[in-house]
Amino acid sequence: MQNSNKTFCFVTNLSFGKEPTVKNRLIPYITQIIECGSSVILVTSDSEVYKDIDSNLFTHILNPSKKNKPSSFFGRTIFEWIEARNILMRVKKIDAEIIILTIPSMFLLFNAYLLKSENMYLDVRDLTWEYLSNKNLIHRASKLFFRLLVNRSIKFFNSIIVSNDEEADFFKKRGAKTQLYPNGVTQIQFENLSSLLEKKNSNFTVSYVGKVGLAQNLETLIGAAKIMNDIKFNIIGYGSEYSRLQNIVLSKGLTNIAFYKNANWEEVLHFYQESDVLYAQLQENYSGAMPSKLYQYLNTGRFVIYGGGNQAKKTLSNFSTNIVIPPCNIHKLVDAIKKVRELHIQKIDINNNLKIIKQNYIRENNVRKIIKECFKI
Repeated sequence: MQNSNKTFCFVTNLSFGKEPTVKNRLIPYITQIIECGSSVILVTSDSEVYKDIDSNLFTHILNPSKKNKPSSFFGRTIFEWIEARNILMRVKKIDAEIIILTIPSMFLLFNAYLLKSENMYLDVRDLTWEYLSNKNLIHRASKLFFRLLVNRSIKFFNSIIVSNDEEADFFKKRGAKTQLYPNGVTQIQFENLSSLLEKKNSNFTVSYVGKVGLAQNLETLIGAAKIMNDIKFNIIGYGSEYSRLQNIVLSKGLTNIAFYKNANWEEVLHFYQESDVLYAQLQENYSGAMPSKLYQYLNTGRFVIYGGGNQAKKTLSNFSTNIVIPPCNIHKLVDAIKKVRELHIQKIDINNNLKIIKQNYIRENNVRKIIKECFKI
């Protein structure tokens, strides 16, 4: 990369501390840009400065939420709209040559016109408005309205950076220029995950690692645990559904499923190592998403079971050692776990998976291409 003295401003209304998927998406951008000699200003809703980047070229501006997000659909919409506008009005005062708005927050996109920047990019991790249910009249009408806002808003961006083919198709149909930066694993994660030792624990173990929210609907996993009481199940992560799921497990008297709220990377590696199956799921509404956690799963040498479809199913078809089942189907999940256990898979060949990840899904490598092609540094 050539040296540059530009100033980049990355904007999200989410928190690195609460949303590790956002951090995983943006940190490779930031570190690679700093290596080029450019300055980076990061605007997030964190309440504490991110300390893992030690450089005088990095500035972290905090914009913490002053109120809790409402639970109702309309209340949450109004709250996020106001919050997005407040963040963007603050960004207007920042002197930066290049501005990158990163979503899943659609309201940053809808209010992008406030910045009036001639060099602005949109980084997309999720098309959240597309996940609204067509079965709910209010949600269906809102989805149509939000699509109109998308059509109006994309003209303010030089280019749109997407994470998968479905997102690219969505914007291309609307005449937008797109660049693909798929989610994946960092170089150090790839090395750590590729070096996992053989499983030591003799108990057959199924683990979920990631966000514990509505989209994941982990009641499916709990239902499987109730049927397969001779198997150990782990839920590692936190989210809005964490306490409710714990209460369900307690009310059912299940002793073969354990929750781990706060796990650092070393602890996550341990859970990966001691698992036979790694499980993930997204409900039917999220069929256009490819959970970034799946790339870690595929990197571990453990068998992967995924409940979902479309984009993730298409991507997983290129990899070995995985089974894709319909989402939210307890019996299909039980059948898949039985199939893996009956195969007596102790040590599986993941050379194909590692080759694909190394060639296509190392975050730093993909960011270098984006920086060169989009930002010209």
